[in-house]
Amino acid sequence: MAKVNIYPTKYELVEVLSSITNRGFLNAFAQERGIFITNIDTLALANEISNLFLDNDDLEVIRKEAYSSTSSHALSGFVLKSKDKGFNLQNSYQYLFDEGKQKMGQTLTQLTKVKGTNIYKGSIEYNKTRAGRMEFLQDEVSSFDFYMEEKEPGVWQVEVDGNRSTDSKELKDLFNEVLASNVEVLNIEQSLLGTDSSILYFDRLATSGMSEQWNFKTVRHLTLKEGTIVESSTSETNTQEVANTNDLIGITQAILQGQNLRENSFVKQSVESGYRFNAMTYEFQHVSEPYFIQIKAEFKGRPKVFEVTIADYEEVIGETPTRQKVSIPEVHSRNIRSLFWNNSKVVFNDIVKRGSLSLS
Repeated sequence: MAKVNIYPTKYELVEVLSSITNRGFLNAFAQERGIFITNIDTLALANEISNLFLDNDDLEVIRKEAYSSTSSHALSGFVLKSKDKGFNLQNSYQYLFDEGKQKMGQTLTQLTKVKGTNIYKGSIEYNKTRAGRMEFLQDEVSSFDFYMEEKEPGVWQVEVDGNRSTDSKELKDLFNEVLASNVEVLNIEQSLLGTDSSILYFDRLATSGMSEQWNFKTVRHLTLKEGTIVESSTSETNTQEVANTNDLIGITQAILQGQNLRENSFVKQSVESGYRFNAMTYEFQHVSEPYFIQIKAEFKGRPKVFEVTIADYEEVIGETPTRQKVSIPEVHSRNIRSLFWNNSKVVFNDIVKRGSLSLS
């Protein structure tokens, strides 16, 4: 890609730095340029950085980070439930495809059946316009795969394997063009979990998210956000608090020992200070093969919907065992994320007691 040749406005810089890049990148980028402020929220730090004069190399670093932050595959999903037992999502999508009903800028693919299953796979490519942001981010082509399966008459489950949190919404908006008013869209939404239930949810994912082939080892990262679970359609605080190493050790021990995570001193203090669980990264070890995997479970978007990404995948090699980062096959990656998401749905159903989402 060509380098930036138009210097961005302060507004554009703040937008990109606060909305696209992660806090770890912001901290490192700021400190390398003499800004050592840690006890402020992401928006405030982005504002401080925007006051600097950034050369073309600096802008290129920001651009690359902005794109890389949208390139990790995240799996989310939703359930469509109709009172009409003859409801067929495959036919609905086929109608959209045949009649060219896609939105402007979208390209749909024909559905194909996944071999040996009753799952149908499709893909959507669309143009993402970013008005008001940096020149090199204003227009971007994005694409994602999705998988649909009829779970029972009138009930279809859809999994979205994409690069950004808005991919799932892109698909829902497309389906809304043809879905009847009696079709209910069900998500794993953070707004349906209270503070204590949210803690319990992330607690249980450590031991219930993966299959028996993987053992939970430790919590690698925890993100808490200030504010209530209730969503705001116009604004949201960017304040984040991340547990340090000692806090994570205590949280891991509480999970392994089956203790009430709500009673952990760090968790209790954070909740009392008005923070809520937003994301947790777990590390698992394979029981028979030399692999470690880190799974990030997170609520993202508006409304905040649950999604799963693989943060790291390592193999133990050498006579003196050493962990080395390796690439994970695409199909294997999707299967693991799908497994974790489906298990998380079971945990979610059990906690909120919302039988309408249960597919059993």
